[in-house]
Amino acid sequence: MTETQARSGARASRITPSSPTEGEVRVNGIRLRYLDWSGPANPTFPPTVLLHGLLQTKEGMANLASHLARRGRVVVPDLRGRGSSDQPESGYDPATMADDVAGLIDAVGLDRPVVLGRLHGGLIAYHLAARWPDSVRGLILGDTAPEVDQERAKRALAVVRGLPPRFSSMDEALGFYQGTLRLSEARARHDMPHDLTPDEAGGYRWCHNLALVERIEVASMPRADWDVIAQVRCPTLLLRGQRGEVPREMADRFCQTIHGCQVQTVLGARHDVFLGPGCEQTFGAVDLFLMRLCEAGDSQQVNLAVVDEGVEEGSQLPLPGAESITALDHEAVSRAHSAAEAVERIVRAVNSRDEEAVVALFAPDGRIVQFGEGGLVHQGGLEAVRSAFARVFEGQPGVAMEARNVVAEGDRAACVFAVWDTTTPAADGSAIIAPAFLTLRDGRLLEFVSYNLHVPAEQV
Repeated sequence: MTETQARSGARASRITPSSPTEGEVRVNGIRLRYLDWSGPANPTFPPTVLLHGLLQTKEGMANLASHLARRGRVVVPDLRGRGSSDQPESGYDPATMADDVAGLIDAVGLDRPVVLGRLHGGLIAYHLAARWPDSVRGLILGDTAPEVDQERAKRALAVVRGLPPRFSSMDEALGFYQGTLRLSEARARHDMPHDLTPDEAGGYRWCHNLALVERIEVASMPRADWDVIAQVRCPTLLLRGQRGEVPREMADRFCQTIHGCQVQTVLGARHDVFLGPGCEQTFGAVDLFLMRLCEAGDSQQVNLAVVDEGVEEGSQLPLPGAESITALDHEAVSRAHSAAEAVERIVRAVNSRDEEAVVALFAPDGRIVQFGEGGLVHQGGLEAVRSAFARVFEGQPGVAMEARNVVAEGDRAACVFAVWDTTTPAADGSAIIAPAFLTLRDGRLLEFVSYNLHVPAEQV
């Protein structure tokens, strides 16, 4: 590994997972700045490194970092040439930037983190996994295309070279982000305060060095990186925007090239799957991937590949199939069975239309957190639980539920619930597909988190 002496550029206090410290390391001949979410004292997720996109800085990944930091440590650097990291004359090819990140991982003492990259950050991530296989536990790619032909590269470079040097107002900038960069309003409003700064004329100019942004793009396109992808040996999750940059054929080739690769198509999303339409699906898929990766441990005994059930694309989340539990002792097996049984008890209570039976499954201090395509739907204690399931019973008089792809480990379980109204003709109704994450204490539900997606009923 290259230079690994970390310099203390961090603020002293670490208050909550949502308030990161800022640090600095010198690696591979340059200075990298980074944000560090310490996470809980007893993490349940592996450490994670997040790599931002081309026209972005470390702050652009803060929404995902704050979410993941509830369960583990998260480190987000400013990549070479961006943000407050150094801007050297050379080294803007993906392989060199991957070596930068490898040095960072070593310098800050991360034990084989999962590396997640958004768009161009994903390009750096898969080069890192290929070049430094012993440093990476898992790989998550956010709509990253390893193949870009000459024509597509020409169009992408035209966008970068056509970036306006300034905007007269934030409204003008918002229009550019949405119209030209094809970003959601949520992503635009999240990133603009970090991307733009007021100028003397009363408008706004870029904080980024646009000449370096162009050089980074030129160094990465056109490309056909299947030989690099073939060197990736760790479990991999490809997050593919339904209207994004990775066509279905390319996703299939990912799965053919990386053994055990799984693909999550994020319904409604363009190329940004982490903020904006569909991001709840992304968070659910990332959580489940990390949870199952913890189960596998170093032995890699748990298969992380998708089980193809013959369902057409877009009809449900392509989450992993059910596998057997690999446990170290009888007590762990017993607790895992208890967690799996809790899933079945929920199904039985819902199918019996017994609201109080559902509530009785929760501990007195149990809580529910429920997301839909538009954001948070329910959050709270037993009254919120009662309200959430009452809405299901009232809105669907012939409600039926089943649990698929159940995974249990210790006092936790994950599954996909399918809910539909049996009295409504399939062609006229809609159904809910809900990846759910359960935490138990003494056999009762302590936390129930779900991400609800409406799909045509005939596709469930």
